[in-house]
Amino acid sequence: MIERNRRQAAQGSVNAMNDLAMGLRDRYRLLGDPADLLDGIAQLRTAIGYVPDHPIRHPLQVGLSSLLHDHFLHFGDLSALHESLAGCEASIPLLDGEDRLVAAMVRGETLILLAEHTRDPAYVTEAVESASRLPRVPAAQYVLGKALYIRYELTHDPSVLVDAARVLEESVLATPVDDPHYALRLNQLGDVLQRSAEHTGDESVRETAVRHLRDAMARTPTASPALLYYKVDLAAALRDRGRKTGDVAALREGVALLREVLDATPPDEHVWENRCENYLIAVQDLVAQTGEIDVLDQAVEMGRSTRGGGGGLGMIPLLLGLLHNERFLHTGLERDLGQAIAAYTEVVETVPYGERTHAVALGNLGRVWFSEYEFRGSPEALRRSVTALGSAARASAPDTTERGETQLNHGGVLYAQYELARDPGILASAGRAFREAAETEALQPMARAKAARAWAHTEAEAGRWGRARDAYAFAVGLLPLVTPRRLARVDQQRLLAELDGLAADAAASAVQANDPETAVRLLELGRGVLGGQVLQSRSDLSRLHAVAPELAERLGATFDRLPPAGHLMGAAADERHDLDVRLRHLLEEARALPGFAGFLAPPDLDELLESAADGPVVLINVSRYRSDALIIRPSGVTVVELPGVTPHSVAGQAAAFGTALAESARPGAGETDAQATAAGVLGWLWDFVTEPVLKRLGYTTPPTDAWPRVWWSPVGRLALLPIHAAGRFPDDTSVLDRVVSSYTPTLRALRHARARHTRADDDLVVVAVEDAKGARPLRGAGREASRIAALTRATRLDGAQATADSVRAALTSHTSAHFACHAASDPDDPSAGHLLLHDGPLSVLDVSALDLSGVRLAVLSACETSLGAHRVPDESLHLVSAFQLAGYPLVVGTLWQVNDLVARMVAVDLHECVSAGEDVATALHHAVHRCRERFDKTPTLWAAYLHSGR
Repeated sequence: MIERNRRQAAQGSVNAMNDLAMGLRDRYRLLGDPADLLDGIAQLRTAIGYVPDHPIRHPLQVGLSSLLHDHFLHFGDLSALHESLAGCEASIPLLDGEDRLVAAMVRGETLILLAEHTRDPAYVTEAVESASRLPRVPAAQYVLGKALYIRYELTHDPSVLVDAARVLEESVLATPVDDPHYALRLNQLGDVLQRSAEHTGDESVRETAVRHLRDAMARTPTASPALLYYKVDLAAALRDRGRKTGDVAALREGVALLREVLDATPPDEHVWENRCENYLIAVQDLVAQTGEIDVLDQAVEMGRSTRGGGGGLGMIPLLLGLLHNERFLHTGLERDLGQAIAAYTEVVETVPYGERTHAVALGNLGRVWFSEYEFRGSPEALRRSVTALGSAARASAPDTTERGETQLNHGGVLYAQYELARDPGILASAGRAFREAAETEALQPMARAKAARAWAHTEAEAGRWGRARDAYAFAVGLLPLVTPRRLARVDQQRLLAELDGLAADAAASAVQANDPETAVRLLELGRGVLGGQVLQSRSDLSRLHAVAPELAERLGATFDRLPPAGHLMGAAADERHDLDVRLRHLLEEARALPGFAGFLAPPDLDELLESAADGPVVLINVSRYRSDALIIRPSGVTVVELPGVTPHSVAGQAAAFGTALAESARPGAGETDAQATAAGVLGWLWDFVTEPVLKRLGYTTPPTDAWPRVWWSPVGRLALLPIHAAGRFPDDTSVLDRVVSSYTPTLRALRHARARHTRADDDLVVVAVEDAKGARPLRGAGREASRIAALTRATRLDGAQATADSVRAALTSHTSAHFACHAASDPDDPSAGHLLLHDGPLSVLDVSALDLSGVRLAVLSACETSLGAHRVPDESLHLVSAFQLAGYPLVVGTLWQVNDLVARMVAVDLHECVSAGEDVATALHHAVHRCRERFDKTPTLWAAYLHSGR
C-alpha cells in the first residue's frame, strides 16, 4: 500500500501524498524508524504546497500537526509543537463536522505537550477548557483526561487527579478492545491511577494501575516506540509498589524494565535523560532495600554521563546525590558523603524555591548533613541539618509522602539535638514531627511504624508513660500493613527485622503505665506476626457461613490462594497483590455485619487469659525500659520484675552460650571450659529469670505428687536460650526439678493448639534419612527409627523412600510423625531452615503452608529444629513452629546441634513413656531429666530438647 501510494504521489496526487504520509506515520508508530516519520512530514508539506487555496489544505494541515507531535516526541524540538499549534488554529475555523473535531483534538494534545514541557499553566488551562467543550466521544475524553492529568502535575490538586481518572476510565470503557487506540488510552488511565495511588497510598488503586499498564504493554507490538513509554510507566508503578510494600521482586522488575528501555534508547535521543532519571530512582529504591552495591555503582556511572539536565531542572544532580548518599550509608566511603552534599547543594542553589525538586533536595541535604554529623560529630553539621529539614518540611504539602518522609527525618535530627542539649522543648518538637509522619497515611507503612516508634520513645523519654503506651500501640497496630500477605516471606522477615524489639518496648511502656493487661495484648500483636497470618487463614468460618455463606466462601477461597510464598514476578505477583487487597476488603465487609465487628481479629484479653487454663503462661519481656515476667492465668496478669535482666545482659549471655556450644562440639582441652560456660549461663537464667518466676508461682521445691506445668514464652533474644534447662547444678535448684516446661511462641498459638482435635488412633510415620546428599552420614538414624517403630504401629519411610512428596502424603494420613534426619537453620532466611530428606530439603516455608487436620504429635529428632533467627527472634521462624502452624498441637524439637547417640536415647525414652500413657510434655521432661543425670557435667548434651504446644 505504501509503495502504491508512493508511485501515485510521485505523479502529483495530493490524496496519495496524504495516504502515503498516514501510512508512513502508522509504520513509524509500529516499527520506530524516524526516516518514515520525516518522509511522512515531507509528503504532507509537499501536498500542502500543491493546494494553497483548496479546502483540502486544512485537513492536510491537521494531519501535518499530528505528525509534528511524533516529531517532537522523537527529537524533542519544541518548534515542532509551536508549528503544530499554529497549523491547528489556522485550520479549525475553516473546518466542520468530523474534520473540525479531529483538528480540535490535535490542538488539545499539542497544548498538553506544550504545558508538560514548558510548565506554563496557560497552556494547560486552555487545553482543559477547549477539551471540555468537545463532544463526549472516547477520543475527546482521552484528550480531556490527559489535560486534567497535566493540570494536576502543575497544581498538585488531588481533586483534579480524581477527575482525570474518571474521564479516562469513561474513554477506555467506551473504546473497543480491538481498537488500535485502546492500549494508548488504557496506559494513560493506568498512569493516572498510579499517580493517584502514589498520592493517596490506596493499594487497590495501585494494583488496578499495574494491571492496566501491564495489559497495555501486552497489547503493543514489540517494535512499537510506544512500548518503551509503556515500560517506563509500568516500572514507575512497580517502583511504587516496592517502595510502599517492601516487595523487592517488584523493585527488581522495575529496574529490569528500565534497563531494557535504556538499552533500546540511543543516548543522543532527547528522551534518554528522562528515562535515565527513572532508572536512577528505581536503582536507589532497590539498593535501599537490598544493599546491592554493584547495581548502585553502575547507576552512579550512568548518572555522571547524563548531566545535561534531564526532564526537569536539577533532577540528575538530585538523583546523583541520592545515589552517593545511599552508597555512603552502605559503605561509609567519605568521598560519597562529600559528593552527595555537593550535588544537593547544587540543586538547592539552582532550582527556584517553591519547585518540588527544590524541596526534595533541601530535605535530602538535611539528611546528608545529619550523616556528616554522625560521621564526624560536627555540631555545625547538625545545625545545618535541622535548618534544612525544617525548611523542607515547611515547603512540603501536608499529608503527602514528601512531607511524611521529611518530618520523619526532621524528628530524627531534632532528637539528636535534644540528646546534646537535653532541652525538653526540642524533645517535644521531635515528638510532634515523628507523630505527624506516623499519622501520614500516604507514607509507606514501614516509615510510619518507625516514626510511631520514635514518637513513642520521645514520650517515654519525657516520662509520659501513658502517652508512650498509646504511641507504641499505634506503631504495633501498623505491623499488618508493614508485612502484608502479598510479600514474599523473605521480604516480610527483612522488614520485621528492622522493627526488632518494638513489641518489647511497647509492653514495657504499658507495664510502666501500670497497665499489664495492655502489655499482654501488645506482645500478642507485636510478636508472631507471620504465624498469626497463618493462624487467621486457618480459622473456623462456620459462624460467618451461617449468616453470609457466599461471603464466607469467597473469604475462604482467598485465604487458600494466599499461603506463605517466595518471590513472584509479573502477572503472578500482580495476582497475589490483588488477592491481598481483596482479602482486606472481604474482612471489612464481614466486620460490617451485625455482631461481627471483631471477626478474625486477634483475641481479646479474656480469650488470651483463657489460653492459660491448663497452667500458667509466662511471657518474659526484655526491654531497654524495664524487664518483667508477665504470668498469665485465667484470673489475670501478675507482674514479676526482673531488674537484673537487660537487653545487653541477654545479648552477652546468648553470645557466651553460642561460643560454648561451638567449643563443646570440638573435642579437646577447651571442651570442659565450654561446658562450664554453658552451665554458667544456665545458672544466670535461674538466678535472674526463672527462679523469681517459680517463687512467685509457689514452686519452690520439687513436687511430691503430680508435676505442675508452665508454658514459657520468652521475648526477643531470650528465646535463643534454654529457659527450661535453667538451674544451678548439682543442687535441686533448677526448672527441671520444679515443673514440666513447655513453650509457646504466642498465646494465640497455644490457644490454637488447645483447640485442635486429634483422631482417637495414634498411628505413627517414622522418617529416617541416614545418607542425605551433601551431609555427613547419620548411622544412628536407622537404629533410632527401628527402636521407635517397634513400640507402636508405625509406617517407615527410610532412605530413598523419604522424599518430600512421600513425606507430605504421609503427614496427611498419619496422626503422628517422627523425623530422624539432618536439619539446618538459616540465619539469613529462617524460613529456609529445613529437614534434609532424600531428595532435598523440606523447609519451614513448605511445612507452614500445610494445613493438616486430626494430627497430634511431631517429633523432630534433628538439629536446630527450634532455633530462631537472631534478626527476628520474636517471629519463632523454625521447624517446630512450622509444624505447629501446619496443625500439630504437640511438637518436640531442639535448640542446637545434638549428639546422635543422645538424640536416639532421648527419642526412644520419649516414645516409651508416651506408649505407656504419659502425656508428651511430661514424657519429654522425664527423658531429659534422666539424660541430665547421665551427663550431668555436659549440659549441652541434654538441654537442647524442648516441647512446644499444648
